[in-house]
Amino acid sequence: MKRLKQNKPLRYALGALLMVFLCCYLPQEILFLKLCLEQDREIPPHTEVLISACKKPGVWGVPGGEYLFVREGRTKMYMLDLRTGLRKKVPNDPELLERGVFLSPELIWLMGSGTPPESTLYRPNYILDLTTGKRFELLDLGQLPRLENRKFDPKNFSYIESADMIFIHHYYGALIALPSDFRESPGNAVILYEYPLSADNSLPRGTLVEQVANDLGLDYEVVDFSVSNAEVPSPTKKYVVRTHGVYLTGTNQLVRSAGMNHYFRGWYYDDSAVIVHGAGDYLFTFPGISTVYYIPSPVLKLNLPTETPTDTPAP
Repeated sequence: MKRLKQNKPLRYALGALLMVFLCCYLPQEILFLKLCLEQDREIPPHTEVLISACKKPGVWGVPGGEYLFVREGRTKMYMLDLRTGLRKKVPNDPELLERGVFLSPELIWLMGSGTPPESTLYRPNYILDLTTGKRFELLDLGQLPRLENRKFDPKNFSYIESADMIFIHHYYGALIALPSDFRESPGNAVILYEYPLSADNSLPRGTLVEQVANDLGLDYEVVDFSVSNAEVPSPTKKYVVRTHGVYLTGTNQLVRSAGMNHYFRGWYYDDSAVIVHGAGDYLFTFPGISTVYYIPSPVLKLNLPTETPTDTPAP
């Protein structure tokens, strides 16, 4: 400290840096804090803040509703236990954010390229085990030998029939089937896309793989949370999420009205709420030119009524 006091040029330089910080960086941080706290306060009815907008959050739903995958800012990632509020670390896999789809709190599907194996762009499908960080390659049933006229060989359905866990993602038209010992028995974990089943592209996404599971009499988990391609059942199967809100399963009885496309992120483990997250906003918008100063949205818990309404019409 004595040397610093005696070194006037260094003191002037440090003083200049402090002034730059106070004049440039600090006002921006104060502005951001003010705006993000406003986002936390100005929330819709029946909601409560789960993760503040000030955390700059991004979230991905996890089937079962017990966990939520969270990214804060650009680097911090963790699994949030919705029962306890505790955070669990996740493996640092480079493809998790870009290609990952949660199948369960422990398993993530890392999507492949969808190109033939002989392609230079080919990338296999994998299961990422979050408990160990290990990957397990999925056998693509569409790449197995076909019958005449390139028809899918029904004998390959045996891979699916022998599985213990089946997941369907409607948007990607994919069925993933895993035996309980897939970690010890490579080659038995499989994925089936819709393209080898039919050339008819007019059917809604996921229809064919869903039909396969139903024809085989197999239960499956819906892991497509996009809402636009499939309704998403609650953990107890009492409710489903559709485009316009939350409904009683098997009915058009609307429990909570809310636009869910690009908003729904996942279920709360006890069916009491859904997790929603908006796209954020901008402080300034210049028509036809650009937007300035992005303000994130908080992650919200949209609570359902404690008593199910009996006369709410569906839109």
